[in-house]
Amino acid sequence: MNKSHNVQMKDIICGYKGIMELDLTEVPEGLKKELIKQHSKDIHNYKTEQAKLKPHLRYENTVERINLIHFKDKIQQKKRTDIQCEEQIKRHEMYNNSHKSVNNSI
Repeated sequence: MNKSHNVQMKDIICGYKGIMELDLTEVPEGLKKELIKQHSKDIHNYKTEQAKLKPHLRYENTVERINLIHFKDKIQQKKRTDIQCEEQIKRHEMYNNSHKSVNNSI
């Protein structure tokens, strides 16, 4: 079994926006408390620095906004692709049905 599937959720500490999650899987028990404390401090410092920025420069108004645009674009692209596939299936069915009727009349 792949070792990554054995990771317990307590070994993964959630990140925050520009701060990635903290994986404590291979970290000795004695260091985990200190790393969690530092991770929390990093998140607090991040929030403080973001609050100092002008709104148009903040993470949620730059990276998160672009990610949302990309997400919505992917959804729309999938819808367009699904519609194209359905239309193609209908064209194939019409073509096949028209050839069946011609062959039946012969």
